[in-house]
Formats: sequence, C-alpha cells, structure tokens
Amino acid sequence: MSEDTEQSAAEMRSLLRFAQGLGLDEAIVRLIYETVWWEASESGASDDDRMTEVRKRMLAAARG
Repeated sequence: MSEDTEQSAAEMRSLLRFAQGLGLDEAIVRLIYETVWWEASESGASDDDRMTEVRKRMLAAARG
C-alpha cells in the first residue's frame, strides 16, 4: 500500500468516526471528501487545510 493510500484510509477512518457523531452516513462523507480532495489538488491547499474544509462541510451537512 502506498503512503498516499495509507494516509487517505486513515483520514477516512477519522472522518467516519466524526460523521457518526453528526449522524451523517458514509456516502455523504465520501462525496464531501472526494469533492474537497479535487478542489484542494487544483488549488494546492495543504493537507491540514483540506481536512479542515472537509470537517466544515460535514458540519454544514449535518445542520441540513
């Protein structure tokens, strides 16, 4: 497994635990994660900024 794959898997596990507390399902989390990943890769955002944006969007989704 590559370092990027391991990092992505670890990030997803963390986000899914966070999502459980918010009442979000896995499909929503994956959609948000993939969307932000593509946006971040185009803009050159750091990993920390990317993960912050994912969590921010998850909170917004949970509020409905």
